[in-house]
Amino acid sequence: MADVFVEIRLVVLTSLLSLVVMFVFTRIGGKRQIAQMSPFDYLNAVTVGSIGAELATDLEQWWRPLSALIIYILATWLVHYTACKSNAMRCFWSGRSLILMDGGVISKTALQRAAIDVNEFLGQARIAGYFDPNEIETAILETSGQISFLPKSLNRPLTPEDMQLHPDVAGIWYDLIIDGQLMQDNLKAAGRDERWLDAQLHTQGIGQRSEVFYAACDKADGFFACRVK
Repeated sequence: MADVFVEIRLVVLTSLLSLVVMFVFTRIGGKRQIAQMSPFDYLNAVTVGSIGAELATDLEQWWRPLSALIIYILATWLVHYTACKSNAMRCFWSGRSLILMDGGVISKTALQRAAIDVNEFLGQARIAGYFDPNEIETAILETSGQISFLPKSLNRPLTPEDMQLHPDVAGIWYDLIIDGQLMQDNLKAAGRDERWLDAQLHTQGIGQRSEVFYAACDKADGFFACRVK
């Protein structure tokens, strides 16, 4: 029975060690989502996940997967560092964007280079909201694997400039209350104080901040608040 408890303790320790190393790896890798990863990043993440699982369960030789994880972390950092410092290395690691459609004409050669068939291309266009290929001027395959579409001038969304309108400048919104908790730093950044906040809440029939589930404002006259339900 004592041996069982020793093994359980080792599993707990190696699992925590694996989580710490994986956390460091994800922090180094940045905040990109899976869809934004380069092929190298994706394969590296899958491999690291597999090694991390082995680290948590290999009780006799746990230092081997740990050493491999450290090597992968250093390699990932080196790739990201060189990509940030050199345009040539960035192109080497991530590749270049590829024009799939230009002037309203789909390039068969570009589709073949990207290993994309026409049906997949048209499917991505429909996902982007273009059911009529005549509406597309240019389509570019980004290094992340996503396709960016540029509509023709006559098919692009109407803008205030087209209608010669001059709307107010849009600004960011600041979270003021989340789950009844006041965000002091955000309130100060918005140029407001607690007296102003309480007055805004009273105008909406809210007496206490603890009643508020979420509240936010901008630097103009915008304000939003909702109760806890």
